[in-house]
Amino acid sequence: MIKIHDDFLSEDKFNLIKTEMTSNRFPWFYHEGKTTYDTLPALTHGFYDNNFINSDWFSILEPIIDKCKMISINRIKANFDYKNAKSFKTHLHTDHDPPLDGFKTGIFYLNDNDGKTYFENDEVIDSVANRFVQFPQHLKHGTQTHTDKNYRIIINFNWY
Repeated sequence: MIKIHDDFLSEDKFNLIKTEMTSNRFPWFYHEGKTTYDTLPALTHGFYDNNFINSDWFSILEPIIDKCKMISINRIKANFDYKNAKSFKTHLHTDHDPPLDGFKTGIFYLNDNDGKTYFENDEVIDSVANRFVQFPQHLKHGTQTHTDKNYRIIINFNWY
C-alpha cells in the first residue's frame, strides 16, 4: 500500500531541484496552516492546482512527474517548515476531501531531518533526502514535526 523509493532521482536531477528550491530566488508564501486541519504556520509553494500550472518553477519537477508517469495531476505543493522546539504530530488528513478514486499521493523529501510522516495504519516514514513515498490518496497521513535541522522541505504530489 505504501511504497518507499530511496535515491529516487539521479544525483544531478535531485541536486537541481534542491538547489533551486533553497535558493534566494525561489518564492515561498506564508500560510496559517499547511492543511485545512491545522494552524501550524508554514511556507508553501503551489506548483499546480485546479488544472493550472501556478508556478514559473514547475519545469524543475519534470523528472519526478515523468518517473511517476503522472497522467492527470490534481495538485503539487511544496511545504517549508522551520524546526520546532518540541516534536508533535499534526492532524491526520487526506490531500483531497473527499479523496478522488484511483488517485495517489506522493511525498518527495528534499532534506534529511528527524521529522516524520505518519499514517492512520501506524506506519511511520523518516524524512530522508531524495526519498519518494507513494500511497493511495484515501490513506490519511500527518507530519511529526522536526527539531534537529533548521528546515524541512517536502513536495507533495496528488495524481492519477
